[in-house]
Amino acid sequence: MTARTSRPGRHQLQGERVIKADLADVYRMLLEPAEQLRWNSLYLEAFIDPPGPITSGTRLTGRFKGSGRAEVTFVDVVPDEQFTHHSVMRLPGTAIRLGGFDHTYRVAATAEGTQVCQYVRFAPSGVGRLLAPLIMLSFRRRLPASFEELQRYVEKTGTADEPPPQRDSSGLGS
Repeated sequence: MTARTSRPGRHQLQGERVIKADLADVYRMLLEPAEQLRWNSLYLEAFIDPPGPITSGTRLTGRFKGSGRAEVTFVDVVPDEQFTHHSVMRLPGTAIRLGGFDHTYRVAATAEGTQVCQYVRFAPSGVGRLLAPLIMLSFRRRLPASFEELQRYVEKTGTADEPPPQRDSSGLGS
């Protein structure tokens, strides 16, 4: 995993891992909110609009552990290759903007399974400039944890056959 600032005021982080599963299954587990609810401990609720297949422009509204309610737009959706979640980060529980946030997933088939690359980009604004070091620290801690959660889910189920867990507002489960 590497962290860097690509230009003043813009922060980036990336990581990759090979997941021992079929590319199409891994892509679906990353893309679909119902799947994310099954394995990603940050997802408390998630709904897409419009209903149906996710394409560039599809919006996700959700509640996330540590950041509250957020609206995310899917951009650059290329089936079985990549997609990006784009949102405006806000101070939890307020309308105060912290900056733009992009989280890109890219997948590629390998002999061992599916290589998953995650790219996190944060362009702070206003108060977000002051909080950027803390925000990036939380992303640096979260990225490896998200790979671990996905790997455990794939090893446990391999498919999307079980219902998502019920989580309380703390995100710790029921």
